[in-house]
Amino acid sequence: MQIESPQPGLRFARSWRSPVAQMALVLSLATASGVVGAQGPQEVQAVYAINRQAIELLNQGRYDEAIATAKRAVDQAETRLGKDHPGLAASLSNLGYAYVEGGRYAEAEAPLRRAVDIGRNSWGIGPADMGALLNNLGLFYSKVNRLDDAERMYRQALGLGDGIGTPHLFVASWLNNLANLYIREGRYQDAWQLAEKSMVLLPERSNRDPAIAETFSLMGSLKARDRQYDDARKFSEWALDIRERSFGDSHPVTASSLHSLGMVLDQQGESRKAEELMLRALAVREKLPADHPDLGRSLIDLGAHFHANGKPAVAQAYFDRAFVNLRARLQQYDGFMSEDDRLGLLDDTGRFFSAYFDFVLAQAKQQPELAGGMYDAVLARKGMVAVSMRALLARIDREGDPQALALVAQLRESRTLLSNLRRRGVTGEAVDRLAREGAELERQLARRSTVFASQERQGAKPFRWQEVRGSLKPDEAAVEYLAFESQRGTGATAVRRFAALVLAPGGRPQLISLGDDTSLAAPMKDYRRRAGLDRDPPRPGERSFYQAFWQPLEAALGQAKRVHLAPDDVLNQVAWATVADAGGLLGERLDLRLLSSTRDLVAGAAAPAAAAGTGAVLVGDVDFGSSAGAPAFGALPGTREELAALARLFGDAGWQVKTVQGKSATEAYLKGLRHPRVLHLASHGFFERQGAQPGSADDPMLRSGLALAGANGGASGDREDGVLTALEASMLDLRGTELVVLSACETGLGRIVQSEGVFGLRRAFELGGAQSVVMSLWKVPDEETRVLMTLFYGKWLAGMDKHLALRDAQLELRQRIIRDWGRDRPQLWGAFVIVGH
Repeated sequence: MQIESPQPGLRFARSWRSPVAQMALVLSLATASGVVGAQGPQEVQAVYAINRQAIELLNQGRYDEAIATAKRAVDQAETRLGKDHPGLAASLSNLGYAYVEGGRYAEAEAPLRRAVDIGRNSWGIGPADMGALLNNLGLFYSKVNRLDDAERMYRQALGLGDGIGTPHLFVASWLNNLANLYIREGRYQDAWQLAEKSMVLLPERSNRDPAIAETFSLMGSLKARDRQYDDARKFSEWALDIRERSFGDSHPVTASSLHSLGMVLDQQGESRKAEELMLRALAVREKLPADHPDLGRSLIDLGAHFHANGKPAVAQAYFDRAFVNLRARLQQYDGFMSEDDRLGLLDDTGRFFSAYFDFVLAQAKQQPELAGGMYDAVLARKGMVAVSMRALLARIDREGDPQALALVAQLRESRTLLSNLRRRGVTGEAVDRLAREGAELERQLARRSTVFASQERQGAKPFRWQEVRGSLKPDEAAVEYLAFESQRGTGATAVRRFAALVLAPGGRPQLISLGDDTSLAAPMKDYRRRAGLDRDPPRPGERSFYQAFWQPLEAALGQAKRVHLAPDDVLNQVAWATVADAGGLLGERLDLRLLSSTRDLVAGAAAPAAAAGTGAVLVGDVDFGSSAGAPAFGALPGTREELAALARLFGDAGWQVKTVQGKSATEAYLKGLRHPRVLHLASHGFFERQGAQPGSADDPMLRSGLALAGANGGASGDREDGVLTALEASMLDLRGTELVVLSACETGLGRIVQSEGVFGLRRAFELGGAQSVVMSLWKVPDEETRVLMTLFYGKWLAGMDKHLALRDAQLELRQRIIRDWGRDRPQLWGAFVIVGH
């Protein structure tokens, strides 16, 4: 497709550019067609005039005033026109869009959805106006990373296109919005095709027409992603020229073009021009709210720009401001987002952390003090979504709000039904609808608890590395591993880099760069080979896992005997007890303690004590039932002996013990359980490795689970299928539970989500509130598992720390295996890890 430079021609039609301006047309069309009902034209025109004021304020970038005026329009529309009038729908959509443009997303959804509901039920709204209502709701969904919902709205709007006739400009706008969504999903060719369709609908448009600017901006973005920077620059310059003529130099829309063009020039090596444009954009965006995402983008990109141009002090100042903006955004989003929404936000904000981590790694030798800021960023980033969801559920439990508790019960029911359908192989709209309903219940819970959350946040401060250091004893150290996508240099291909931050008492964080995923592939194979999980022979000169991931840390660790270790990425699935160093096993000379984040050292110390009493619930020797064909889950007779031995140990130690076996070991029993001090589950665990993203029909939380009574027959009750998926397990009430032991195969496996850990049973039980979880990383033999668990509990109940108890139990079992087999076999003794404080 060839595009000629736009020429002056038609007069700029300002009412087209903004979707808010589209909303004003709902009122004018309703008036023109006589759809005024009992209300006269004067009432409609009065509301229309207030809406026009709101639109003018938006066009000037005066968002707070626009919101206040749009609220007045809604009030007047309800009073003068009624609750089902097209004018009210327009006013509500204007208000919602003003909230979106002003970055106040928590308040935007309700008026936008109400506008669409009125539109669907009002015969006075035509296809163009209905499409505009849907488009505005789609824009909100896109802003908060609900991309599937956004696509549904855009497609519904586009489906009305045939009934619109002229003008086609609305359709062009919806095509552009859908194309921008495709860019975020990596569907670049699809996005380009939509941009071409949009251009076809804009024949002979003026160089003063924002309709053309929107499409040019989109095309420039696509060309930049393809590294066709000359074309990207051309499209971006055209878009900027049109927007400057239409909106002036100080409008946020113009700032977007200034920033985009600056980024393209930066890629072309024209640093001085790029910097000038990006600073002009920032000057406009600094008038936006402090938590506005556009302001954050300017700050983080300027930080990266000055870093690349050898101005580290300037870069640091911009990075610091960017993280102030990001923290403010995250606090706002907590009040209305589901878990899936927050995961989308995590992905969207990943570039903040990546740009900053690249900067610190490059400057670490000259400015070692920067490692402290990097440590703080890791504390904020790692497990961010899990922490916020766990805090939400704990807050609801504390509040005792009946409506919130009712929502929790609905969510539990929804997750059970979704899991049952997934296990039966049901796909399609039924499963998608249930997933959407579950996400909406989570959002309602977040909103219901927003007041309490804001009260907590008023006194809350982000965790700092000094607090972690203060929690360490003299012979301890803390290690935060981190992995991030890095793009160093103009046009460079992104790679995944690994680093470690080491913190010892009395010192500052020390940063160690470990390499990228290419250079670390061989050491990861070495780990699997030594653990007995991989038989590929090593290549000459390849580094061992110890040499790549631990030896570089030893100087910073000093004389530490106990190391609190927070892995990231693939390191979450390393059984550290099996890692060999130069003279034996790393775990023989060090007490290694796994955490989701070293932040847990501080949070754990401040958390309430474990549930009072000494109650242990032991579940095993499950009756999986029969099936027509080969049973999916075979009997586990060894678990009967395992439970009997553990019951004796707990009883001798004076604990209250409840053993649940056979047909009694149901999903319903576990779901009704309330925070035992210890929960031991001896059964079949599984993780189905195929699948897609969290939140989809192939969510890894639906592909991992535990088999319980009736699992082979597909049911153990009216509402249960005998399989407790991780999604269902995440709703268990384990707040105050000191220890959960998953004595089953592969219970620690799942899909790795960068900085969020492993999505599977581990995450489920952590979300449920368990302080520590013992789980396995590969298939474990029945007899060795029974022996290991007996040794572990015996040592722990005798007074040994649970982390040391598991380590010593594994080492003792290892010696027995060496004696019986004549050699070490780590796959028989090393699969289990304990994570938590």
